[in-house]
Amino acid sequence: MIFVTVGGELPFDRLVRAMDGYAAAHPGEAFLAQIGGGRFEPAHMHWVRTLGRDAYAAALAEATLVVAHAGMGSILSAGEAAKPIVILARRSRLGEHRNDHQRDTAAYLAGRPGVLVAEDEAALPARIAEAQAAAGGLRAAAAQAPEPLLARLRGFVRDGR
Repeated sequence: MIFVTVGGELPFDRLVRAMDGYAAAHPGEAFLAQIGGGRFEPAHMHWVRTLGRDAYAAALAEATLVVAHAGMGSILSAGEAAKPIVILARRSRLGEHRNDHQRDTAAYLAGRPGVLVAEDEAALPARIAEAQAAAGGLRAAAAQAPEPLLARLRGFVRDGR
């Protein structure tokens, strides 16, 4: 199952719309999308607005691949669950975020094991195919980071400090 998540704070219709198109072209693949408060509602994949902590963990455990925004919470969650992740950064010029820190995050993580970066929505199918082809060889991104850094990031994502 491909788990699509836009995180818990902002809508990301560009990602949801692109993944709905991908789902339409891949009817044999299972999808679950957490779409948040966006306006676009998928027609070709199962979706929910939000998932509680336990349901999110269950979706992540079942997933073979995560496709998400370039938010640290989603990236860390995928890494801790040892799931490859394809990330598409929100862009400030498109009104998707207040600045381009997600693009900076994506650029920093590009090439790390288990993390594939789609520069735009047109690149998603190729990155997904790449992740699926290498699924056995991909390692969790979180396994590459020192534990003190991970603990601090978890605290920030959870508590805002």
